[in-house]
Order: sequence, then C-alpha cells, then structure tokens
Amino acid sequence: MRIILLLFLLFAIIKSVAQTDSVINDTTKKYFFFKSRYITESTVPLGLAAGSAIIMSIPGLKQQLQQKLNWNTEKYRDENNLLVSNPDYINLGDDYIRYAPTVAAYALSFSGFKSKHQFIDRSAILIFSYIFSDFVVHNTKNLTKELRPLGNAANSFPSQHTAMAFVGATFLDHELGYISPWITVAGYTVASYVGYCRIARNAHWTNDVLMGAAVGMLTTHMTYWAYDGLMKIFSKKQISLSPYFDTNHAGMYLSYNF
Repeated sequence: MRIILLLFLLFAIIKSVAQTDSVINDTTKKYFFFKSRYITESTVPLGLAAGSAIIMSIPGLKQQLQQKLNWNTEKYRDENNLLVSNPDYINLGDDYIRYAPTVAAYALSFSGFKSKHQFIDRSAILIFSYIFSDFVVHNTKNLTKELRPLGNAANSFPSQHTAMAFVGATFLDHELGYISPWITVAGYTVASYVGYCRIARNAHWTNDVLMGAAVGMLTTHMTYWAYDGLMKIFSKKQISLSPYFDTNHAGMYLSYNF
C-alpha cells in the first residue's frame, strides 16, 4: 500500500514540474528555472545531505565529532567493552519533542491563526509526508546497515527521530510560516534540538542526523509539490475528491463535472 501511495505521489510531482516548465516556456523566457520553488526549497536539504556525505567520506571524522558532541549517554561501554548504565544520564525529551512542530502547527490553527490549507488537506499532506519520509529512512537503514555509535544496532543511518522532527518543522513552515519568520525559526530550532539530542545521547552519528534532516525536509517539500500538481489537474478537469462518513461506511467521493 505504501508503494502505491508513493508512486502516486511521484506521478503528481512529475506532473507539477512539467506544468511549471510549460508555464515558464509560454509566459516569459526571462524566467530561470533555478529561481523556481523546486530549486529554492531543495537547496538546504541537499546541502545537509552533502554535509553528511562529506563527513562519511573523511576517515575518522564522524568518530572525532562523536567524541566532542556526545555527553549524555544512557549506556556506555566500560573497560571490558560491556554496556553499563550511566547514573548521570539526563532525559532530554527527544522522543516526544520530535512531534512538537506538528503539534504547534495544529495548535496555532485551532487558536485562530489561518493555515494555508484546510484541515483535511493539510492532514493528508502531513500523513503522506510522514509515510514518504519513513519509507526513505527505513529502506536506507536496511540498505546501509550502519552501526550505531555504541555498536548495539545496525540501523543508524539516517536518524528517524530527526527526519520526523524536520517533517513537522517543514510542515509548520509551509502552513503558518507566512505569518512570521519566527514561527519558521522556532520550528526548525526544535527540530535541530532533536537532532542534537540524538548525537548527545550517543544514539546517532552526526552524519546520520544531517541526512535525517535532509530527508525530512525534502520529502515534505516534495509532498507539497505533488499536492499542488494534483490540485492543478483536478481544477482543470473539474474533478473533486472528498471523504465521506456515515454510521456504517467511510470512503472517498469522486465527482467529475462535464
């Protein structure tokens, strides 16, 4: 089911880009593609991914960074290479704070701030973003089988906690960032904190966190591209798609106006 949803998402993204290219060619030759949203919104996540690749390509660098940045290890290896508990461990809350940007987006909306999309639309976008991000992270973990810093599991790269946090931060930016840049800053600050916590507690390497952030941001951007592409298709063909519920059934209602 996830594969079908992702193929549908990919189709919508391709249609969205193709439609944008068509508009560019028909309206003005002075419009450069590098100024489009596909480039501007990809710059930061691709930069993070490049940073992750650079760290991995330099021998010993990720270990050096880990020694400097981790300080809150729940368990550590003693002189006999055995995992033992750390009595000074502090729960930094990253297991829960990763959801904070998403919660903030809905809390602000319910408080009267207008989101860019209706509740059902933005919820669908968020769900697809999480599915897309989880698909990429899960399969990359299975492919790379990178050992975690403590060597207790071979599923380190990339960081799923960080990816989820950045999905929420990017979602918050898209829906409510237009109100104030501080909303965007707050969302990404919280997501960055989650990434830092994963390194501090020795759960992930620095490159895992950078790639997790890149995946979370880019998959959310791509979901918005796909949504916009689908809306253009539906509006042009006068197609409407909406959910329906009653006491015995639930489903989707599709209509086409001739």
